[in-house]
Amino acid sequence: MDKLGKVRKIVGDECDEWLLKRHIIYVVKYSRLLAEKLDANKEIVELGALLHDIGIAKHGKEEHEKTGALEAERVLKEVGYSQNIIDEVKHCIESHRSRTEIKPRTLAAKIVANADAMAHFDTIPHLMQIALKNENNDSEAARRWIYDKIERDWSKKLTIPEAKEMMRNKYEAIKLLFAPPNQT
Repeated sequence: MDKLGKVRKIVGDECDEWLLKRHIIYVVKYSRLLAEKLDANKEIVELGALLHDIGIAKHGKEEHEKTGALEAERVLKEVGYSQNIIDEVKHCIESHRSRTEIKPRTLAAKIVANADAMAHFDTIPHLMQIALKNENNDSEAARRWIYDKIERDWSKKLTIPEAKEMMRNKYEAIKLLFAPPNQT
């Protein structure tokens, strides 16, 4: 098995099925598509996508971009990647959230951050589960939570024009379904 295949296996073993099947696989999918479209380093992009939320799996959501970068370094060293690749992947992870002080500097990091947001457009039923739990089964509050999250993704995280274009129809459909009654 090659190094990337080993990382895929480790992520599959270390991340719970919910996170893997309802988020990470979508981030990988969109990362690959954007890497192809933008002629980015496909291996760096896929490694960043695979490992971007490993901090959640190992340590919880709080500051998972920081804990994730450390976990990614561990995994990538174990598999035998060079420090240069490790540093590039760590930057993808440290900068994938729009609410952090570290902003994506490289094309690979921008792709992973955009793909992270794009994944949300494909997983609305799963977001609804999270929203209902977070909002104590208040469906109106859950609807607002999803609407606000998608708006934040659209306006702050989708910074690559090609990513926005790929999501435009889904964004418009989600807005129709989840917009507050006074905005439809």
